[in-house]
Amino acid sequence: MPIRLLLIFSFIYYCVRIRTNPARFFQINAQYFNKTKGIFSKLDIDRLIPARWLLRQCLDNGQSLDFTYPVFVKPEWGQNAYGIRRADSPAELEEVRRACTCDKMPCIIQEAATEAREFEIFFVLCAEDESKPAVLSVTEAHNSEQQKLPINSINNSNTVYREITESLNAAELEAIWQHVSSFGRFGISRVGVRANSVADLVKGDFHVIEINLFVPLPINLLDPSKTRKQRINIALKTTRNLAQIVKSNPSYHPAHTVFFKKWLVARKVKLLAVTR
Repeated sequence: MPIRLLLIFSFIYYCVRIRTNPARFFQINAQYFNKTKGIFSKLDIDRLIPARWLLRQCLDNGQSLDFTYPVFVKPEWGQNAYGIRRADSPAELEEVRRACTCDKMPCIIQEAATEAREFEIFFVLCAEDESKPAVLSVTEAHNSEQQKLPINSINNSNTVYREITESLNAAELEAIWQHVSSFGRFGISRVGVRANSVADLVKGDFHVIEINLFVPLPINLLDPSKTRKQRINIALKTTRNLAQIVKSNPSYHPAHTVFFKKWLVARKVKLLAVTR
């Protein structure tokens, strides 16, 4: 069974088992949803990041900007790196702007995190104790391209993900958790960061490049070294705890408030990425 189908059906199964509505999954992080824009705005979410980890960025208004290059131009909302472009100079930035149809989807410009290595930290909050994660994994993104600072994603055939969670001890995982949990109360999230080493990641010497709040995939499932049994166990542990999070959050707004707006915006971003 494809892993996405396993995630969907196992989540529904666990929700039915504990008598909660699976449609309320879309309300897990609804307190961070910008209802006016109809998106989880990157600018809104990034304001939650402490200054030590925050990359310089702004909404692109077409004006000249005093940025350190390279920079990345990305839709204000997007998933899996859809629509992201890189510019290594002011001239390239102007080329990217001409190629982008940002009038249909507002874009932000973000300075690059220049650290050597890229990590994805995925977690699901513990429903019984929100100070702890029920699921926590750390996965490193490797890229076979020679280009420095590539745009890694599940849609990039040159990107390979390798989970490193088991190489970390309990104290190191706790330190990483304390870093990412300081951003906000996220029921589920995948936080992308760049650090020069695992030791720096543990110490908190990194920059956040992305926070994903809407249906983030447990990226360690894409580790090619995982066996089928390991992938199934990861999927089941994730969805079992997601069902508990859904049940513990009964007071959010109706699910369609988030879901249908997000579906429309996601479709628009994917179409823009294809046409560029």
